[in-house]
Amino acid sequence: MAVHMVKVAYEGLVTKALKNSEEGPTSGGSVIYAIEDVPAGLTLDDVIAAVRKAGGKPVHKDHIVKWTDLVA
Repeated sequence: MAVHMVKVAYEGLVTKALKNSEEGPTSGGSVIYAIEDVPAGLTLDDVIAAVRKAGGKPVHKDHIVKWTDLVA
């Protein structure tokens, strides 16, 4: 299982976050989410697509999202 960091901009753009990013809001108006327990066969692009499908605002606890909750 992997952890992927994604950044959701205020405008709704979902992209890869820098590896040294921490979960939570940024000073630039974006929010960093850590997507945990991503199955090994899935790529970062799959994770970004799932976040977009969730409307860019996944259900989270302290900006940490479980993969199973994201795709449910």
